[in-house]
Amino acid sequence: MMHSKIDLNLFLVLKMVYQEGTITGAATKLHLTQPAVSHALNRLRSKFDDALFIRHGRKMIPSMLCQSVMPQVIDAVSVLESTMVDNQAFDVTQHNREIKLGLRDILESIFFPSLVADLITHTPNITINSRQVSRVEMESTLEQQERDIVIDVLTPTGKDIQHTLICNEHFSLICREGHPILTDLTLENYAKAAHALVALKDSRIDLVDMALAKHGVTRNIALQCEHYFAATSVISRSDMLLTMPNAYAKLLTEQLPVCVTKLPFAVPVLPVHMYWHKQAEQDPLNAWMRNKLLHIAKQLF
Repeated sequence: MMHSKIDLNLFLVLKMVYQEGTITGAATKLHLTQPAVSHALNRLRSKFDDALFIRHGRKMIPSMLCQSVMPQVIDAVSVLESTMVDNQAFDVTQHNREIKLGLRDILESIFFPSLVADLITHTPNITINSRQVSRVEMESTLEQQERDIVIDVLTPTGKDIQHTLICNEHFSLICREGHPILTDLTLENYAKAAHALVALKDSRIDLVDMALAKHGVTRNIALQCEHYFAATSVISRSDMLLTMPNAYAKLLTEQLPVCVTKLPFAVPVLPVHMYWHKQAEQDPLNAWMRNKLLHIAKQLF
């Protein structure tokens, strides 16, 4: 059981180690020494009775417990930090502005139905302009104010880019209705099947294939493309399987005759982060939109 008296600064350290992925990076962002960050992390490990992070090379990989508590920790730290901002009333209805977002098509499909419907109803003076931003160009795009906010998987960035966890996405299996694997869901049957793979140009790491490699299994890829809707349209008419993020998979079941089920092996969650440039940190409208996106994510994931 966690002791009732705990230094809240420890949670700021926890958040920064999680976001930076290294003790060194966290120490730099917090203007602390590496031993000070390590000491704070050890105190939290004692409080949680959990390793919290496992060192893998130079990276600090969050434990399952750490992953489960981080959304609440980040929300709580954000609330505390917001009390330090000038609390003069901000009336969003007094601002006419186009918010420029950088989202991939899958994230647009997940966020926009709730976001845009809310804006049209309550703040029609705020409009959205969204386009896909590659991970390579994300930092320069934010710095040059071509985009106000970008949402993407956890990506290394420079010191001028601020970011926070917006959700942890899980992977699921999607297949046509009545597919035989639904009645005999095993790793062996998964490996035997033909698979569709959605891969983006700037995506170099596939968590699914890394997880399969631990079992000595590789996928038989019959189709590779860049869009989940196209891949799902194909698997809805064939015996191919598709492994994809769960939130979007559930949306696709409303449009195509497909089923979503768990995978017969464990895949680490995919941390999705929201990014903005430090020059927008105190922009009240940018902060308002970030909070709105965080709220929507909390409802959807």
